[in-house]
Amino acid sequence: MKPSPVKNLHLPNDDERRKTFHWLKRISSYTAWKRILGYYEAWTLAIENCRRLASESGKEHFSKITESHYIDALEGLAHFEDAVLRLKDGDKLVFKYDVNGLFSLADRPRSYWGNYLTRVEWRENPAIVETSSPGANRFLNTFSDLSQAWGECSDILESKWLDDAAPYSFGSWLRDQLASMHFPDVLVDVPDPKVPVLIPTGSTIPCSGIWEPAEITNSSGFSLFRKKEEPKGPFPISGCMNYLHAGSPAPAARHEDQDESSSEPVTWRLLWEDARYEDGSIPAEEDEYVFQSPNGPTDTPSATSGTDSTMIWFETGQPAPKAGRWLPEDDLSASIVVQAGEKLPMHRGRSTRWVFASN
Repeated sequence: MKPSPVKNLHLPNDDERRKTFHWLKRISSYTAWKRILGYYEAWTLAIENCRRLASESGKEHFSKITESHYIDALEGLAHFEDAVLRLKDGDKLVFKYDVNGLFSLADRPRSYWGNYLTRVEWRENPAIVETSSPGANRFLNTFSDLSQAWGECSDILESKWLDDAAPYSFGSWLRDQLASMHFPDVLVDVPDPKVPVLIPTGSTIPCSGIWEPAEITNSSGFSLFRKKEEPKGPFPISGCMNYLHAGSPAPAARHEDQDESSSEPVTWRLLWEDARYEDGSIPAEEDEYVFQSPNGPTDTPSATSGTDSTMIWFETGQPAPKAGRWLPEDDLSASIVVQAGEKLPMHRGRSTRWVFASN
């Protein structure tokens, strides 16, 4: 391997590369984000519970968890659910930070409460406690679970700053993380594509997938009459592999040496194009995925998604199973009150899905 331009650069060995490859596939998977959806649902239900308890105890005007917070969480949950459904159909654009970035939209209420609770620790915001905000303990516990599950996978999401370097470098932090994770007894080898796809920092990424910085040997010699030769392997690695997003500019790579971290332009080599779910199937290996947060390898989501969801959703024209207030999914600032058995109406002349808000 040629000497790296970064002094004392940390590079993974073969086993660490296989683990990193498996891990990046795991945290970008449908299985990972469907699991996080369960925690999001549980947190949204906890907010609904806070509103119900505050109303029953006459503390609606004292509770720090308001009706607008509940509506924001419902809207975030709707974005999250839509993102998971699109991901299951093979759409990886949901990971981006643009008009397609549904996970980024879903994160807004969670980020708001993360900032709020940080300021509670700094004594800048009042604490959320049971005496003034009934249901606060459940709210805080489900929020903690959601944030830990989110944090385990969130670096896979595209940064809002397109000039940010790729999130992962290989150093002591990642080496320790890999050592603490659960992996299958036999890990597949990192792909070594025969036809190289090489993209320098700043060029548009042609497909979502796992890319790795590589050292490229320039063709020797110069001729006016000879066509420029394409680089040929082998391609020694020069940094940590990352999951990169189609349509975005290729980032710089982060590096760690013994004294500091830095970033620099690189040439990224495609190892694996993410074409999962496009054929309607979920890879069998996802049955073996083990996640660390919030409660270690044996944890299960606090709520389930899809048809088993504890959130109540019904379409226009279907009879409402419960009497109370319902919100149209595409306009959560509006609401209607219907009786049990009454058919849910259209909203603004269009069919929609309605979510049950409260009795």
